[in-house]
Amino acid sequence: MRRNQTVLLIIIAFVLTACGSTQTKITTNQFTAKTDAVTLIYTPDVELSVLMATGMQETRADWSETGQDNITVALQSALDGRASRIIVHDREDVQSPRQSQLVKLTDAVMQTSLQYDYRGQKLPTHKKRYSRSIGPGATLLAGDSGANYALMVLARGNYQSGGKVAMNIAMAALGGPMQFGGQNLYAALIDLETGDIVWSNLATAAPGEDMRKTEGADKLVASLLKDFPL
Repeated sequence: MRRNQTVLLIIIAFVLTACGSTQTKITTNQFTAKTDAVTLIYTPDVELSVLMATGMQETRADWSETGQDNITVALQSALDGRASRIIVHDREDVQSPRQSQLVKLTDAVMQTSLQYDYRGQKLPTHKKRYSRSIGPGATLLAGDSGANYALMVLARGNYQSGGKVAMNIAMAALGGPMQFGGQNLYAALIDLETGDIVWSNLATAAPGEDMRKTEGADKLVASLLKDFPL
């Protein structure tokens, strides 16, 4: 009887932590999508890890590389034929030190947005506003592509090891805390004329949306882009 209760507890906990979700935000500043626009997609910044029995995480370069490739292809496929023409750009291929610094600044602004706009730590001046910007120098992100917008994507995730699964079973039997893996995909669309982040979304992976697999990446990106404005 107790074993059945333990299994049921694990199943309930897994379902509650594995539900997919999205959180779309659109700038409260003035924004009208340009016609015949060009959008530059920077290859995603992806870091995937294995969650060990101890609770520590160990980055897996092979998973991260596969995830980056799958997400890049899924973005191209999902946005192909939309109103905006798509150009993919390798985030490591920068044309100048200033462009490199701007990419790092953009990453920092995205991390700030994740913390304060999505994770419950809202700043007093932003409770009813969504206004993020990387500044007027944003045109440097376009390089010589002629792009009007840049789409920046950040992916983080961890997956339970066999040892962690066994640990969760043991903790459930003892009534202790369990720790599951999880994956998130965050995207920000930047107007390169103003520097404003005009749209962003945070997608939490549901079962079947494993970005290490082609089909899973396709589903996760579809969730991410469901309200994409271009």
